Amino acid sequence: MQIIKKLLIGSVLIGGFVVYTQYEKSAEPTWKVNAEQFSVVKSLKDGMKREYNKFAELELMDKYGFLKNVNKTFTLKDSYRTLKIEKLWNMNGRMYVLYSVDVKERDKDEYNIPRLSVKNMQFQTKEGEELVLKAGEEMAHPGTRDEGFVYKHRLYRSMMLMPSMFDSSENDWSIVSNATVVRLQDLTISSKDKGVDSIQDIALTMPAEDPYTKVLKSEPIDRTITYEDNKKVKIKSIDALLYEQRLRVEIPNDEDLIGFASKNNTLHDRPTRTYGILGTKKNGYYIPIYDMPDEMEGKKKEKILTFTSSVHKDPRSFSWTIPKKDIQTFLTNKNQPVLKNQEIVRMNDTVISYEGITLFEESPRIKLSLTTDTDHQLNHLRLIPDHYYNDTEVTDDYERVYKNNIISISDEKKTRIKNFELHHSEEENKSTYYITFYNKKEIENGEMRPILIPESDLTITLSNLSYLMPLKNPVDIPFKNIMILN
Repeated sequence: MQIIKKLLIGSVLIGGFVVYTQYEKSAEPTWKVNAEQFSVVKSLKDGMKREYNKFAELELMDKYGFLKNVNKTFTLKDSYRTLKIEKLWNMNGRMYVLYSVDVKERDKDEYNIPRLSVKNMQFQTKEGEELVLKAGEEMAHPGTRDEGFVYKHRLYRSMMLMPSMFDSSENDWSIVSNATVVRLQDLTISSKDKGVDSIQDIALTMPAEDPYTKVLKSEPIDRTITYEDNKKVKIKSIDALLYEQRLRVEIPNDEDLIGFASKNNTLHDRPTRTYGILGTKKNGYYIPIYDMPDEMEGKKKEKILTFTSSVHKDPRSFSWTIPKKDIQTFLTNKNQPVLKNQEIVRMNDTVISYEGITLFEESPRIKLSLTTDTDHQLNHLRLIPDHYYNDTEVTDDYERVYKNNIISISDEKKTRIKNFELHHSEEENKSTYYITFYNKKEIENGEMRPILIPESDLTITLSNLSYLMPLKNPVDIPFKNIMILN
């Protein structure tokens, strides 16, 4: 029995000693950091206020949970210190990193404390794709860069890393935005007394939440829009994101529906404005709503948006040919225009016509016109040269509204022509377009000197044209302005 008592007492003493030694390891040193030598704060919150002044978005990111705690510690062997990655946030490769290094009693100023530098950033996706880019550091606002602050015997510093986007035009930049891990490579630490030393790479797991798409506030809306053959769109809510607000909608299986148009609404001065439908069937659909700056300053909370028409795209394409002889006739006598009035397409109340070849601002141009019988403006039907897109891919969210109102040109050999631009002027219920040709190399160099129209049979094609269908009953959508930046 005495033996058992002695064993129990011994176990308690050993346990107490272990607890005491662990406490000693984690306890703060007994000496105080000299506030005259270092910028000492009483709490980490006070330290972060200093950081907010350095980077404009940081407070907003922290407020809404995008600034994540990392708490990843590394030993700096030659300095007998630890480096700790404290916090980070990432937006498409632009990364804020807050780190700390322990302060020793021997340190006389911030320059004795090792500073971290990053040369390269390796982006890795969950599919195993990798991309290494040079790392740059974005400076804080002028006058706000400092050597950090001290809290509980640790010096906190921060950096805003930016990957170089000029390394190669052949890079797959989607790897940057889709990266789940970013490895900081070719790292060094430098201090006044120890010089510069290399340290191991640091791999950081990226937060899963996307600051651009996370809904931060939401107000319910119960409105239904009925359009064309009794099809219905339900407006479910107005949602606030970090930099925009949007209407969340349910839409039928109608790929040709690309948005809605409003007239004389209280959000904008323009008589007619179109609002595109973005999103996917899997993740849901939404309509972005952008307030004008003057309205945001007024902080108006109650809004009314009136949809008067649905906006659709026509899946057909429309082509016509300008004969070579017409071009040659005009080039022989440029002061004598080749006049035409050829209707190319009629969509409801809108007509697109080819009007011929003429001089405009003393340069030869091909002339088109768009006219409408209603008092709607033609903002929904802004023609865009096909070569603007360069066959680039687009995210699924924008597929519905991407590559609409396209104009393309090919010569008699069916070769696609890319060295043309569009200039247009607007009158009431009419838009006039002038097709102008340029030397391709001069365009690439930023020079815009028109050249002659190619002497060839030119085929011009219009595709994915958008048109308005007036709603039988316009729909008023009252909602609160819940933009978080207000």
